[in-house]
Amino acid sequence: MDLILKRVLLVVLSIGGGIAATFGVLALLDAVYNAGIYATGVFDRYGTTYFVLTAIPLALFFLVWLDYFLGTGLLPDKSLESE
Repeated sequence: MDLILKRVLLVVLSIGGGIAATFGVLALLDAVYNAGIYATGVFDRYGTTYFVLTAIPLALFFLVWLDYFLGTGLLPDKSLESE
């Protein structure tokens, strides 16, 4: 597979994984904390800004692991210190 295609796939999968993981976290929080106590669920009270600020670190988490498994070389393999 071409390296550019791998990197595009890496970015798309990491963003999709970050968004899906954010929805998963919110669904888990809604299931745990919405036991008839609140009239609205977590999805209604969680704002767009907080959603984006939650999805970005999760997407970066997926980016690091997918970079390792896909072998795209987007992140450096060695430390910056000279040996």
